[in-house]
Amino acid sequence: MPDCLIDMPAEIFMQAERYNIELTQTKYLLITHSDKDHLYPYLLRWRYLRPGTPSPPPLDVVGPRFSDIEKLTICGNKTVCGLISAELSDIPDLRSNDYLVELLPVEPFEEMRLGDMFIRTLRANHGQREDALNFIIQREGRTILYGLDTGWFLPETYEVIKEFRYDLVILEATFGDGRASDGHFNFDLLRRARTAFGEDGLLREKGIFCATHFCPHFSPTHDLITPRLAREGILAAYDGMELEL
Repeated sequence: MPDCLIDMPAEIFMQAERYNIELTQTKYLLITHSDKDHLYPYLLRWRYLRPGTPSPPPLDVVGPRFSDIEKLTICGNKTVCGLISAELSDIPDLRSNDYLVELLPVEPFEEMRLGDMFIRTLRANHGQREDALNFIIQREGRTILYGLDTGWFLPETYEVIKEFRYDLVILEATFGDGRASDGHFNFDLLRRARTAFGEDGLLREKGIFCATHFCPHFSPTHDLITPRLAREGILAAYDGMELEL
């Protein structure tokens, strides 16, 4: 089972159950930014276990959880960490460590190691309200770029992106056939990025260039999107997709 999760929206438990993902094994959570479709901190409350609860618990004990879980290291910007800290401090006498949560505030262009992963944080182009993050992740000889939410790459961000060669690139396509914004791609920007990555030699021989984060108000249905993007070397993601690198 995977031990690293990127972002935690409100429907994460439902989707994990649907696709048989065991979230109790998650050790690391990378948060891109604080928009609610990427972070819903209330869900972290389920991690609390009343001290002294035996395992397995007796049938007359009530609590958010009874299963054993790993400590969860959460990496995010100061806005993200502040929201999570406030959520987990809302109940008197409880703090983040009571939920087996460790907060690791990070800024753009930092390098860090989590377990056997090397991670480089990037500055996303997603407004000035907070330092939204994208991630370069290296693990077991594979390199992944995770780029959402973001508008077209900031110059300093693309300079760092060009330092690596990728087995998997995941970029957003929020506005589809609509107009791009300062904080999101559309299909035109997605094609521009695919061309740039090809010209700059950023994809490895069998590297995958993948699009996700489609807004249904601006994009055709998935069955129509998939062949359109495939002709341009772009894989359209879908819920439950699994990729082997």
